Amino acid sequence: MGIAVVLLAAAVFVLLITVIFQRREINSIARQLNTLKDEDTNALIHSSAGAADRLIREINSLLIRLRTNRIEYTRKNHDLEQMMTNISHDLRTPLTSAMGYINIILNSDLTEEEKTRELRIIEKRLLRLEELIDSFFEFSKIISGGRQPEKTELNLNSVLEESIVHYFDDYCARGRQITLSCEKNRLMIVSNRNMLLRVFDNLISNAYKHGSGDLDVTVWEEGGIAVSFENVLTEADIDIDHIFDEFYTTDISRTKGNTGLGLAIAKQFTEMLGGSISAEINGGRFRVTVRL
Repeated sequence: MGIAVVLLAAAVFVLLITVIFQRREINSIARQLNTLKDEDTNALIHSSAGAADRLIREINSLLIRLRTNRIEYTRKNHDLEQMMTNISHDLRTPLTSAMGYINIILNSDLTEEEKTRELRIIEKRLLRLEELIDSFFEFSKIISGGRQPEKTELNLNSVLEESIVHYFDDYCARGRQITLSCEKNRLMIVSNRNMLLRVFDNLISNAYKHGSGDLDVTVWEEGGIAVSFENVLTEADIDIDHIFDEFYTTDISRTKGNTGLGLAIAKQFTEMLGGSISAEINGGRFRVTVRL
């Protein structure tokens, strides 16, 4: 009987010591959390006794995740502020210009021929404004996320030719040509026709605005299908690492009517279709390659 009492007393003593240590550890964790919540620090919870290692690991994992989310939120908030600044400027530029020409028509003694000329300029400015609004609306749908695009079997060559024909007259007006090189007349793929058209349209339009000389469009098979768009580069200060970033443009003053969305949308659409896109500069020539 005496031995049982001694063993029971020893067990109670050990249990009591364990409870004291655990309570002290929990109080230490509480103090550390109270300190960390008021400080901008990367410090984590630590334990001296090791009595609550699992709990501390879970708390530290949560702290790391919260800090990562906070950094990402701060970055996105900064990007949003920059985006709103750019959008405001981009929309205001053609609108202010159009209002200026309207003021000239209303308050100047112009001939009918001169009024017609001014009205055509106003029309171009408003069409540019419409284009900007459409681009921003389209990009907002992309970044907000949505349903996966519906895909059907289609002839890649046909889609490419449709995009080329759309810009053929613009290139010819500048004494430039678009050449299409493909070993096969029919390359069947499973994709979304409208999204693919927009990718090709944006790349051809980008080459038209920022390049010179003929645009060489080449299609080949290499672990899938690759399409490259290559011409002479006219802007020397391009940052190739940020070429596909939203609202990236070498036109710092943003006076050339470039939204900086064309290549960003091309990248987003290509990736949504399960492909990839890359850009490179070699010997003064700029090439964008889409892999499907």
